[in-house]
Amino acid sequence: MQSAFWDLDALFVPQDHPAREMQDTFYLEGKAKLPTLWEKIKETHENGGDTKSTGWKYKFSKEEAEKVLLRTHMTVLSARKLAQLKKEDLPVKLFAVNRVFRNEALDWKHLFEFYQVEGIVVDPRANLQHLKGYLREFYLKMGYTDVKMTPSHFPYTEPSLEVSVFHPVKKEWVELGGAGIFRPEVVVPLLGFDCPVLAWGQGMGRIIGEYWKLQDIRDLYKNDLKQLREIKMWMK
Repeated sequence: MQSAFWDLDALFVPQDHPAREMQDTFYLEGKAKLPTLWEKIKETHENGGDTKSTGWKYKFSKEEAEKVLLRTHMTVLSARKLAQLKKEDLPVKLFAVNRVFRNEALDWKHLFEFYQVEGIVVDPRANLQHLKGYLREFYLKMGYTDVKMTPSHFPYTEPSLEVSVFHPVKKEWVELGGAGIFRPEVVVPLLGFDCPVLAWGQGMGRIIGEYWKLQDIRDLYKNDLKQLREIKMWMK
């Protein structure tokens, strides 16, 4: 459970973004207490604040930021951690695996509750080549040799990438997650100064499904005793 502030506003997601609507986000009853830095985020949304940006040029709603929801991505932890870091802490690499929730229709590659692998690298010397290197190495270790990165758009990263791998059985490219470098509108209000922050969020179920030769992501959560007894063990 998170506030819309940490899940969306702190990541510079505009308050009229389609992802905030009920068909994409699970909202809960209640009202969250905002941290004192909410006014910096408000200024960044409205006029760019301390960045060179012009912001989204609308009136920021505190009431919208106070809404309570089930986190839609693990990047919410990155926002919280950036707000705690100091310049003398850098460089740092942070990783997490946990559940996220999306109001999506179920099919062989979509769930409404799933695990996401999230990470950030906060380093003044980091760049896009480093990010691509991290991602390729990660997927190589997961058993994927055909990795494709294409330009994309996320409100909180620029440049932004979508990462896909070629599924050897489905014979199609399957999107596994997004990545990019956090925009100054995210970094400056939270960290207090601009610095390259490499970030990614990848769907763990889709990644590990191929290891067990599962053709449907829903099979990861089946109470199938035969499958559990016969499936190969995870090897490091």
